[in-house]
Amino acid sequence: MPAYWLGRANPRDGALLARYAEIVSRIQPRYGFEPLSRGQAFVELEGDLKFERYFLHRFPSLEEALAMYNSPEYQEAAAIRQAACNGSELVIIDGGDNRKNSWVGFQ
Repeated sequence: MPAYWLGRANPRDGALLARYAEIVSRIQPRYGFEPLSRGQAFVELEGDLKFERYFLHRFPSLEEALAMYNSPEYQEAAAIRQAACNGSELVIIDGGDNRKNSWVGFQ
């Protein structure tokens, strides 16, 4: 089942972000992810606008996404990304529809 990597950022240093992108591009084939959207236009429908750029990538599985995140190469890239941004967030979401259990435990 695929997994999705959702990142949000407020970039401030383009040179550092170019280094980040170079590392990620180099390791992309190893983890088989497909960029679905990188830095495209977006519309904030609810909540407060907190981030300037959004990124969405599809991985073959949650395990592959976690393997990339935990790899030494990506950890180097993540440190660069964090230094290049005034705030960033990253979430990995397992694909599929778990509607039956999605609200269990919420009252």
